[in-house]
Amino acid sequence: MIQIKIPCSTSNLGPGFDTLGLALNRYLYLTVEQSNGLLITVEGNGKDHIATDSTNLVYSAMTTTTQKIGRTLPPIHLHIKNEIPAYGGLGGSGAAIAGGVFLANELLNMKLSKSDILNIAVEIEGHPDNVSAALFGGLTINCFDVERKVHCRSVKIQKPLSVITCSPQFQVQTKQARKILPQQVPLKDAVTNIENAASLVAAMMSGDFDALRYVTVEKLHEQYRATLIPGFEDVKYAALNADALSFNISGAGPTVFAFAVNNEKEIAEAMQKAFKKNGQTATAEIMTVENSGAVCI
Repeated sequence: MIQIKIPCSTSNLGPGFDTLGLALNRYLYLTVEQSNGLLITVEGNGKDHIATDSTNLVYSAMTTTTQKIGRTLPPIHLHIKNEIPAYGGLGGSGAAIAGGVFLANELLNMKLSKSDILNIAVEIEGHPDNVSAALFGGLTINCFDVERKVHCRSVKIQKPLSVITCSPQFQVQTKQARKILPQQVPLKDAVTNIENAASLVAAMMSGDFDALRYVTVEKLHEQYRATLIPGFEDVKYAALNADALSFNISGAGPTVFAFAVNNEKEIAEAMQKAFKKNGQTATAEIMTVENSGAVCI
């Protein structure tokens, strides 16, 4: 029997669109053992909506991995325990895909490096931010070379930093969240994102968290995706007025999040109340950065 633990994540962090990921301390636990036939069992968040046949995202990632290496996946019992909030924006699919590739490598002893695992996961997921955070932990910075191979650097965050997430209980489809984005942007908006993304990484590396008040500003996607989240502006101002350092959409949403170093409970409650004022029930989580990525336990 093999059991692994994979963290959830937030991505983009404002200006780092499709580039930056940050692992958080809620987890997907995957257990696998050989059996007489395929059996998938699920517990935890979203258990009624997670597939228990061959279309399951973890299992599909496992089979894709073995096929790429020319191996065959044996009949297995896969048990999934999910702690990740299920409403979208916290890297649930990224953790499932990264976990499936990682698990297949462990099960069949294929000796793939984490870089190999990342590149297979990105082929499946389409972008590297969440899968890299799930695999490597910490703050992940990703880029592609000319051959479209992904290269990831993981920065471990040493100073305490809270990430307060708030998830309204509806779904925003990633395809919809991408379709709404313009294909061209003004040069000055692109420059704003470049300078803020670089400054954000520097602030996180140095522990200068007060800089998060301005380096998380972005111009490429949030103003468009905010229209898909009822009450976005109210929730933003509620968080900032409760002394949050920043406020951004997590991934493609609808989850939003705030960085903070104090008043975490007050910030969480303020965001929930603002969503409720706009007719949305929302759940809040006070999380911390997870500096370890996917591990066997």
